[in-house]
Amino acid sequence: MSLGKPETSFRGNCVSPGVAVGRALKLDSHNRFILKTPVADADLEAEVQRFRLALQLSREQLENLKIRLEEKVGKDHSVILDAHLLMLEDPSLLAAIEGIVRDSHANAEWAVREAADRVRFAYEALEDEYFRERGRDIEYVAERLLANLSGDKLFSWDALPDDTIILAHDLSPSSFASMDLRKVRGVALESGGRNSHTAILARSLRIPAIMEIRDFLHSVKTGDPALLNADEGVLTLWPSEARRDAVSLRLAGSCNDELLSSSASTSTATVDGVAVSLRANAELPHEAAIARKCGAEGIGLFRSEFVFFAHPHAPPGIEEQFEIYSMLAREMRPYAVSVRTLDAGIDRRGARVDPASEPNPSMGLRGIRLSLVSRKLFAAQVEAILRASQAGPIEIVIPMVSSLEEIREARAVISRVQSRLETAMVPGDLHVPVGVMIEVPAAVLTLELIAREVDFLCVGTNDLVQYLLAVDRDNPQVAHLFQPLHPSVLQCLQRIADVAAEQEKPARICGEVSSNPLLAVLLIGMGFRQLSMNPFAIPLIRKTIGRVRLGDAEKLARTALQITTARETAEYLIRCVPSLVGLELGEYAAELRSPLTPWEREPGP
Repeated sequence: MSLGKPETSFRGNCVSPGVAVGRALKLDSHNRFILKTPVADADLEAEVQRFRLALQLSREQLENLKIRLEEKVGKDHSVILDAHLLMLEDPSLLAAIEGIVRDSHANAEWAVREAADRVRFAYEALEDEYFRERGRDIEYVAERLLANLSGDKLFSWDALPDDTIILAHDLSPSSFASMDLRKVRGVALESGGRNSHTAILARSLRIPAIMEIRDFLHSVKTGDPALLNADEGVLTLWPSEARRDAVSLRLAGSCNDELLSSSASTSTATVDGVAVSLRANAELPHEAAIARKCGAEGIGLFRSEFVFFAHPHAPPGIEEQFEIYSMLAREMRPYAVSVRTLDAGIDRRGARVDPASEPNPSMGLRGIRLSLVSRKLFAAQVEAILRASQAGPIEIVIPMVSSLEEIREARAVISRVQSRLETAMVPGDLHVPVGVMIEVPAAVLTLELIAREVDFLCVGTNDLVQYLLAVDRDNPQVAHLFQPLHPSVLQCLQRIADVAAEQEKPARICGEVSSNPLLAVLLIGMGFRQLSMNPFAIPLIRKTIGRVRLGDAEKLARTALQITTARETAEYLIRCVPSLVGLELGEYAAELRSPLTPWEREPGP
């Protein structure tokens, strides 16, 4: 039965997983037309004072919003608004605005727009995604200042419908503090990215979200029925009944509180008793509590760069990092927390590196490369991690490794910090396990050598696929080529499992593939016994593994490794895994099916 109009689908990038059905709330963009109005000499100081009053009001509003956000999601997330408050206290920005007023004899609105545009354009010119997202932050701040200068009343979120799916060009983090989150089912935006503050908050709040959907708002009216399948990166307007039925199981929620509570005390094993450790990937400190509730046996990968995101002007100090890592260790005890050291050139200024000089930052100065250039920054993070071992088991994971030299240099830094802390009689197990991320093809090819140098291996499948296939998955022109089931990827994964077994080194899959039950069975069959994933995926993965025999999974893997295309491998898994485990897993099939290539979409000559 149709809901009234033909369904229309739009594709974007998933930044927060999940599925939602509801009614669209279309938010208009705050595109203001700012005119330059001449200000007489005698009125210049009054105009500057008008700006300062708007500035003070903006600060007060953000302080109040920060308190409200802390009440909703905790202190760890409310600090995101500190980035906006810091911008309102940035002497260079404020001096620039007041300077434009005085030097150009211009109204404060025009000065704010001019100064904000200069900063935003500078950020957007950079290749680094983190810095581009900070350009979006300055736009949020400018919009608040302009609203207060003009006396506009900011949008009220008090009367949201109970099944709201927000559709907009952009959405500021402060909006999360204002809205009734119990009524928000999902978010779909034309802009944004995975590292945006809005995306981070959406993930922490378990709100399904898709960003970077191209030019879809002209097709939307407030009140339109909408289905947001963030797992597949698809927004559907006027969804058919068949499409709604297809996601009904996920809408019911495989991770309800009852399942999570029962999962928390349950270990994972195959039907024939082979133990598998399911761990959680985490980006923000409070997610440790979520991981425990979902039954995670530790944090398999804590992406520490998000600790740095709240510090746009300087890296976090040792004490602040120590408190965060200690909290994680306490929360997960007796299970271990694996902290991946800084995996991006986030504090480029602190490392004295100009991000504009890097045309391809994904292959530039990031991960261990940046750490070895900025050893003081690296040593500070290592010290914080080692000291946190007194709170519970903790591990260090070195990212972006491509050579033995990098491992040895990194371990030398770690050893020096250990010796210094031992001399100072700092408590804790200072000789913590050290592992590496296997995500660069060079590391796979020299894995026998690398494995001898470390205590464990973490496989970053997202980056491994990207580098192995030379594909930027965020580039819509080649995203269809990002294929985790490509034969070369599967051969690499099998090689990693085999070498790890030969050298008796634990090997952990830490990429998104672990969250799909169809792929989890394949990975178990290849020989992996540790999977780290989105914590909310753990209950279903645990249930799936508990219904499969190891021999059947191994046979499945052997056959999959003989198939010659990613699409054929996907269809094989979709056909075979549900019957092996006795579960309906059809809703995860679309995630495996590769999009049509351009030459398949276009008719031939």
